[in-house]
Amino acid sequence: METKFQLLQEQKFPENLEKELISSIANKQVTTIWYGGVYTSSNNLEVLWLRVKDKEVAAKVFSKEYTKGLLEDNNYYIVLLDDNDFELQDKAGRAFTKLGLGDTLLLYKDDNVELPSSYCYSSDVKNFKLRYIETYNLLSSYSSGINKDEEFGATYFYLKFFEHDVGTIETMLFGTINVQCNLTERLLLLEQVFPQIKTLLVKNKENLFYILEAIDRDPESARFDDWALALEKVQLKLHTMVIQLLDKFEFDVRPYKIKPKIKEKKKKAFQYIDQLLPLTTVKGVEEIYKFHETLTFLNERTIKHFYLLVLTTEEEADEVQKVIDRFSCKDDDVRFTIIAHTRLFIQEYSFENIHFFEDVVKEENIIYSNGYYPSIHWMDNYDCDYGESVFRLKYPLSKINKLIKKKIVQAKKESFISTNKLHRCLYIKLQMYILVHTTFLPHTSNLNTLLGLALYANNENAPKLNGLINQLDSFLLTYTQKNIQQKDNNLILDSSTIDSLKQFLDFIDA
Repeated sequence: METKFQLLQEQKFPENLEKELISSIANKQVTTIWYGGVYTSSNNLEVLWLRVKDKEVAAKVFSKEYTKGLLEDNNYYIVLLDDNDFELQDKAGRAFTKLGLGDTLLLYKDDNVELPSSYCYSSDVKNFKLRYIETYNLLSSYSSGINKDEEFGATYFYLKFFEHDVGTIETMLFGTINVQCNLTERLLLLEQVFPQIKTLLVKNKENLFYILEAIDRDPESARFDDWALALEKVQLKLHTMVIQLLDKFEFDVRPYKIKPKIKEKKKKAFQYIDQLLPLTTVKGVEEIYKFHETLTFLNERTIKHFYLLVLTTEEEADEVQKVIDRFSCKDDDVRFTIIAHTRLFIQEYSFENIHFFEDVVKEENIIYSNGYYPSIHWMDNYDCDYGESVFRLKYPLSKINKLIKKKIVQAKKESFISTNKLHRCLYIKLQMYILVHTTFLPHTSNLNTLLGLALYANNENAPKLNGLINQLDSFLLTYTQKNIQQKDNNLILDSSTIDSLKQFLDFIDA
C-alpha cells in the first residue's frame, strides 16, 4: 500500500485532502489522478484531475463546498472527469488529453485502467473548431434576429450564448464543463488560468460582475433588454478569445507545424510616457487614456498640452490624486491636465456622464495599461441629464453666488477674503462650467486641473477664456490652491484683481 501511494504522499497535500484521495482510490471511485497547472496558464493554481467511475458518487466527497474551501485555503482546484468527458474530448480532438494531461502530470493510475488516448492530429482540433463556429453562427443569427425585430428576451439569450462559449473554454482548459457553479463563479475561476477573461465584464465592490448583478437585482432591465447591446459586445470579444484558444491548441498538438505569422498592428507609443513615470509607478494605476491635446505658442515657446484620464483602484485613489496634483502644478513645454476615476465609478454613473466618457474611454485612446481590464458597459437607453450631478456639488450654488456677490461683485476698492472661500468660489464655478459644457462633473477641486478642463470643455470659447485666465494673478491662484484650509481673511484683493475675477466669473457664468 505504501508503494502504491508513495508519489501521491510525496506531494504533501493538506492532510484532509490526502486522506480523501487515498480513501476514494481504495473504494475504487478514483482510478486516475493528474496533478499540475493548466496547460495555457502561468498562474500558480494547482489542479487535481480525478478520473472517477461515477461523478454523482464522487461529488458527495469532493463537493462544491469542499472544492471551494480547498481553493480558497490552499489554492488547489479539483476537477472530476468521467467516461463521458473523455468521449467529449475524443470529439474535440483530444488536444486537452494530450497537452493538459501529459505523462509528467500523472500522479496515480489504477493498474486495471488504461490511460485515455492522447493521439490526435491538428486537423481533429480544427474540425472541432469548425463545428464550434457553425454553432456560434447559428446562435448569432438567432440573437441578431431578436435584436433586429426588437423582441424581448435578447438579454437572457445572450447570457445562454455566453455560457456556451465559456463552456467551450472550460472544455479545452479543464476537460469538462463546470456545471456545479453559476456563471459568476465559473468566470472568476477562469480568470485565474485564462486572464483574458478579465477584459469581459466590469466588477463591483464585492468583486462580482456588474451587469450580471444588475440583471439579478432588477429583472426589468433584462426584460426590456437595457444591457443587450453591451452583452452583444462582450459576446463578440468572448468569441474571439475562444477562436484564439482553439487556434493555440490546433498548432500546439503538432509542435513541428509552422504557425502562420500574424501581423499585429503595433500601436504607436505615447511620446512622453517617461514623464508619467511618477504616475505609472503608483500601485493603483490600471490604465491611462489620452483624450485630447492642444498645441499653443507662448513667449516663443511651443506648449504641448495633453488631457489624460487615469483609471485607478479604490484603495489607491487618494495616493494617485496626490501625484496628479503635483503634475498639475508643472510649468514645462509639456503640460498635463489629468483626472482620475475608478472603473466602477464610471460604470455606476455612466447614465450621467455617458456623453463625456464614451468619447474618452476608447481602446484607441489608451497610452498605458498594466494588465487585463474590461471595457465600460454602456446601456442603450440612457437619457443623459447632468442635473442629477448638481446635487453632488459640495456646496450649494446659492451660497457660492451670495459669497461672490458679497466679496467680489459688490466689493469696494479693496476686499478681504480667505483662501478657503476664494478657492471654494472658483472651484465650484469651474465645476459647474465644465458640467454644463460636457455633462461631466469633475471630482477634483484642484484649480490647475479645473482651469485646464474648462479650456477643453468649450473649445470654441477657449481663446477668450484663456485670456481671462492669464489676466488672473498666477501667484494668487497658486497661493490659494496651496492654502485651501486657511479660513481667516488672509488675502487682500486689490481693485485690478477684483476686476479680473469679475470678468472671469461673469464669463464662466454666462
